[in-house]
Amino acid sequence: MVISFTTSRPDPEQRRQVDAFLEDFLPRLDRHPGVLAVYHYGDPESGESTTVVVWRDEAARLAYRDSELIGEAVALETRLGLKGSRKAFPLTYP
Repeated sequence: MVISFTTSRPDPEQRRQVDAFLEDFLPRLDRHPGVLAVYHYGDPESGESTTVVVWRDEAARLAYRDSELIGEAVALETRLGLKGSRKAFPLTYP
């Protein structure tokens, strides 16, 4: 398994747009081949927003990275001027 983290810090107006986008996007991501689970949370104090995806394996994550679906998320980030980070790690326990 591989776990990926996508993090950004939208301002309040951007957050409204991001939340509207994620309402449609996250269920489709959850159905993407190789996705085992999707979690999204936001820290109300810092404004930081994080999406955690559990992937079956690295091949599934890379297939998503080459898909049109990620292009939608990148386009939103670009349009809003969000500077996010994407990191992925192999599961080491259990």
